[in-house]
Amino acid sequence: MTSKGVIHKKQLSRLAGLLSMPEDHLSLIQSSSGRQSYPLPVAIMIDLLSVLGLIARDSSGYGLDRPLLQRWLALTAQEMTDTLYTLVISRYGAPLPEEQHFRQLLSAAEFRPDEWFAVAPVLSWMRQSGLAGEQLVPGAAETASAPAPALNQAALAWIRLLAAFGWCELGSSAEGEACFRWKTLKPQLTRYSLGITPQNQAGAEEADSGPETTSRTQSTSASNQAILDSTSEAPDTVLSPQRPAEAEAASSPLPQAPASAAPGFIIQPDFEVLVPPEVPYTVRWTLAGCAELLHHEDLWSFRLTRERLEAAADQGRAPGEVISWLNAHAAGGLPEQVELALRQWARAIGRTELAEVLLLSCAGEQEGEDIAAHPRLQDIVTRIGPLHFIVRPEAAVQLRKELAAAGLTPSVKDGDLNGPVPHPQLFEPSGSAQRYELPAAAGERGLLGTGPSPKLLPLDRGGPPMLELPGEEAVPQMWFNQWRQYHITTAQKVMEQALSWGIKVRLSYGGKAADFIPERISGRPWKVRGILLLPGTETAEEIELAAEDWQEIQLLHPLKARNSSSAGAGGYVMIR
Repeated sequence: MTSKGVIHKKQLSRLAGLLSMPEDHLSLIQSSSGRQSYPLPVAIMIDLLSVLGLIARDSSGYGLDRPLLQRWLALTAQEMTDTLYTLVISRYGAPLPEEQHFRQLLSAAEFRPDEWFAVAPVLSWMRQSGLAGEQLVPGAAETASAPAPALNQAALAWIRLLAAFGWCELGSSAEGEACFRWKTLKPQLTRYSLGITPQNQAGAEEADSGPETTSRTQSTSASNQAILDSTSEAPDTVLSPQRPAEAEAASSPLPQAPASAAPGFIIQPDFEVLVPPEVPYTVRWTLAGCAELLHHEDLWSFRLTRERLEAAADQGRAPGEVISWLNAHAAGGLPEQVELALRQWARAIGRTELAEVLLLSCAGEQEGEDIAAHPRLQDIVTRIGPLHFIVRPEAAVQLRKELAAAGLTPSVKDGDLNGPVPHPQLFEPSGSAQRYELPAAAGERGLLGTGPSPKLLPLDRGGPPMLELPGEEAVPQMWFNQWRQYHITTAQKVMEQALSWGIKVRLSYGGKAADFIPERISGRPWKVRGILLLPGTETAEEIELAAEDWQEIQLLHPLKARNSSSAGAGGYVMIR
């Protein structure tokens, strides 16, 4: 990372070169995102990896969360695709109701994979059903088949985005009518992948299991079938699909079939490694650490090279272990000529070693002599010159204490005294006891998107009301009970707590008391964006505030406000 906290241009160029996601397919995100410092495909990749929790940012850059990555790699291709699709549809789609209807409609099971559908009949059906943001007037039925230009453009932009992720194709008929088709591994929406647990959904599912729900489901299915019937009336012509989009990290391979023993890959005599679709991603990840990736679409393929064997050694894996791992996971083992070549390459690796060491330098020869004669430093340092010593990294803290006690406190240059960072292991065990789950507050991560998704609350079934918000016992009660001014950092924590619960706060703004609904918080500098409910009026204003912009603040407890005889329904809010 640079001093400004962005990725170096050289690294950005390398990342962009690895991705084949065409930017002209990403106009939907380009128009809604103001981030111009990164190429859009790179920004999307970093955004999704951050939301999934697979990478985390620190002061030096982005690093892998290896335990979570291991659980992610243990998922099937369909599970990965479903999780990514659910994130994409919730983060990158425009919030307009008609566009949300279109996105959800395309996800319906009636739009089967590998079948072409015309776009115009879908939009016309939406307009006739009142889902296109327009109301038809009597006598206008003859224009009902003409979709609104804005919705038509948004629909095509969404399909192009899906094509950029490798999930569908956009084409046209001989008459020039826009058409689309899902690929074989069609993604499915899954609420669980967004971190909404079955417990959160229990009330809603039980409430939706009655006859009314059955009728509504049948109506929805019938509506979807009506759309398919209308699309089937479109001209039966040969379609001319546009250039299909290819994505390095987001495109989905073929489905995998879980098995008790992991299927093996095939190593050819010409050093090419063919990976059948059923090979788990844990095996593919390990293979990528010692082989060059050639192809990643329908059938993955790698090539064994001396350079990749050396790279694996740089990551702490001995060449002999790599050869043994390849032999154990290859269907039919290693071809004899391939194994001989690998062992020949291995003999030239590791005969010398280039390592970083901790160097202690002295200002003069007298200091060097004092350190060399120090009785408690004999096993800690090794003298390599009159003024220089090599220090055992694990004893660096003890060395600093001894030198400070002797009046020779060292200064530290370019690093710290915690010792070298160990090499990350590319070769993790293929099994994992824990299943992957989307990290908490996933919506607040990443570079793009519109913030956290709303949390679902259990239905009120007429029983005793809840007395506490989740984790309320750990929050200072004065935040609820006292209208007062806090230190800036405490005021920020009060606002962040309100956002996490999805409740309002009462604050003093412009010398008056006003209610505020926080929607999103950003850092560097700290800002909160939300809706300000002006006192004595029926109007609301979207505004961004810093902690210095208000004086007093108080959390408004919605449940206690409901139980109060003087309270109305104002304590309830919906975070958009």
